[in-house]
Amino acid sequence: MKRLMHVLAAAALIAPLAPPMAAAKPVAPVTAGPSHAVTNDILDAVAEELNRAMTDLEIPGAPKPYHVAYKITEVEVNDAVASLGYTTSKKERHFVSIEARVRVGGVDFDNGNFVVAQADGIDGAASVNLPLEATPRMARRAAWLVTDAAYKEALMQLRAKLDSRKAGGVGMSSVPSWTTQPALVSEDPIDVPVNETAAQLATRAEAVSKVLRDYDFLRESRVAATSFIERRWYVTSEGTSATDTRRVSGVIVVAAAQADDGQDLTQYFMRYGHTGRDLPTDDELKAEAKNLAETLKALRTAPLIEQYSGPILFEGEGAAGMVRNTLAPHLGGTPLPEGLRPQEAKQFGGALTKKVGLRVMTPTLSITDDPTMTDAAGKAMIGGYHLDDEGVPGQKVEVVKSGFLKQLLTSRTPSRKGAVSNGHARRTAGGGVFHGSATNLFLNGKGGVPRKALEQKLIAEARAEGLPYGLIVRSFDDAAVTAAPEFTRRELVQLISNADVDLPPPVSVAYRLFPNGKLELVRGVQLTQVPIRAWKDVIGVGNTPTVYNYLAPTDSYLEQKVQGFQSDGFVPSGGIESAIVTPDLLFKELDVVDNTTGQHPLPLIAPPDQK
Repeated sequence: MKRLMHVLAAAALIAPLAPPMAAAKPVAPVTAGPSHAVTNDILDAVAEELNRAMTDLEIPGAPKPYHVAYKITEVEVNDAVASLGYTTSKKERHFVSIEARVRVGGVDFDNGNFVVAQADGIDGAASVNLPLEATPRMARRAAWLVTDAAYKEALMQLRAKLDSRKAGGVGMSSVPSWTTQPALVSEDPIDVPVNETAAQLATRAEAVSKVLRDYDFLRESRVAATSFIERRWYVTSEGTSATDTRRVSGVIVVAAAQADDGQDLTQYFMRYGHTGRDLPTDDELKAEAKNLAETLKALRTAPLIEQYSGPILFEGEGAAGMVRNTLAPHLGGTPLPEGLRPQEAKQFGGALTKKVGLRVMTPTLSITDDPTMTDAAGKAMIGGYHLDDEGVPGQKVEVVKSGFLKQLLTSRTPSRKGAVSNGHARRTAGGGVFHGSATNLFLNGKGGVPRKALEQKLIAEARAEGLPYGLIVRSFDDAAVTAAPEFTRRELVQLISNADVDLPPPVSVAYRLFPNGKLELVRGVQLTQVPIRAWKDVIGVGNTPTVYNYLAPTDSYLEQKVQGFQSDGFVPSGGIESAIVTPDLLFKELDVVDNTTGQHPLPLIAPPDQK
C-alpha cells in the first residue's frame, strides 16, 4: 500500500523497521462496514505529510523531530433523552479529527512528560477537525498545520523543561523519556455492528421514562440512551500503520428528590455494553426505574448516618465502586509529569509505584488487567481494545498475585530504566503524556462465600468491635451521571472550599445490618480517605462476580460536580471505556462520616399532576 511505503520511508530515518505483526481479528459481526469518511487515500495523504515532516521540518538551530505520530479518530454517536414519556433531546453526530504528537530531543531526554508553568496546554500535540467529505488535499493540509503547531510547542516544552531542571539543580536522569516500540502494521478494518439510531433510542427512553410519572415527589427524572462507534487510525514515524474500532451502547435512568430536611437526593442506574443487545430489556429498565423511585421515597425519611468506624461490606456495584475509586487509580506505572501541581497529582494515584515485589493486598486477592477480553461471567466488557492510545497492542497483565504486586500498567513513558509499555496507555495528564491505566480489571478472591455468609461475618466482626450493627454499601455516586448545574455562586464557593479530593465519592445506597437481620436504609454516608494499605485488611470475599462497565472521566469528581452534566442530559460518552469484575468485599475497618451537603428549602406547595 502506498501509505505503508511512506511510513516505512519515515521510519527508515530513525531506526530499522521491526517485523510487522499480524492483523488483529475482528471481534464483532460485519455490519457497519468500513469508514466512508476516512479512506485509504486520506490515510496515504497523511503518511506523505509524515514523511515530509521527518525530512524537512526544522527551525535553524533547534532540534528536528525524532518522532511524529498521527491519530485520526472518527466518531459516530447517536443520543436520545426522555422525561416523563416525552423526548427532550435527540441527536445524531458524526465527526473526524486528526491529532499530531511531536517529540524533540531523543529517547534519553525529550520534551515529554513536563507541565509548563501557567501554560499546561503546551504539550507537543495539536489537533483539528476534518470535514466528513475531506479530500486527500484537505487531509494533507490539515496534517501539515497540526504537525507544524505540535513541533513548535514541543520545542517550547523542551526549552522550559531544560530551564526548570537547571533552576532546580536537577541533572539528567538515567531513566529515559521514551521507549522504542516495534512497528505494527495492521491495516485491515475492524468491523462492528451498526449503531442504533437516535429514533430507536428515543422510543426506548420514552417508554421507560413514562413509568416515573407515578412518583409525584420526584423533582427531576430522565432516561437517556446512547450508541457510538469510534474508529482510530495510527500512523507513526517508527513504521506503525494500524487501525482499531470500538463500539459501545449505554443507558442511564436518573431520578432526584429531596429528603424531609431538604437534602438533595439522587439515584441512578447505568449500564453499558457493546450493543443494545447487551443492555437490559425495556421491562427490566422499567423495573429498575421503579426501584430507583422507591429507593428515593425511602431515603426521604431515612436517618442520616452517624460517625462509624468498623467493618463494611461492599456488595455488587458497591464493590465495583470501591475498586474503581480507591484501587484502580493506583495501578498505573507511568511517572507523574514534572511540574504537575500536588493537587492535580492526586488524581493519578501513585501509592503503589515503589511497591513492586511487595505485598500490597491480602494474600487471598489477585488482580489481572486484560484488554483482549470482550466479556466475563456472561456479560459484555467494554474496556477491551486492540491498540492503546499510543498504537501499542493491548496485553494481559498480572498486576497482583496472592497479594504481591508483580507489575503495574504502563505506557511508553517509563518509570525505570529498561521498562517497556504493556499496552495500557489510556489516560492523558498535563505534559501530553499517556498514562498506563486500568481497562478490563479482574479482581479475584480465594475462598469466596455466598453473600449471606459475608453478611453473617460482617455482623460477627461488628459484635467483636462492640458495635450495634455493621454497614453495607451497595453503590457510590457517579458525578458524570448525577451532577446538576444548579449551584448558586455561594454554593460553588462552599463546595470547592470544603471539598476533600482525597475522599471517594459519596455513597448512594447504604444499609445498617443489625444482628437480627434487619436492614435499615441510611443516607449521607461518606467514607473518609481509604489508604492503599486498607486492601491488606479485606477479610472476606464473595463467590459471585459483578461485571461493571463505565466510562472513566479525565476530570476529578469535584470538577465534574462543579461543571454539571451536559444540558441535554445525554448518557456520558466521553471518557475511557473501562470495566471491572469483582466479588463482594468485606473490609475489617473503615471510617465513615455523615455528609449533609446539598440542603435546600422544600417547595411551598404540592407537586403538580404528572400524568
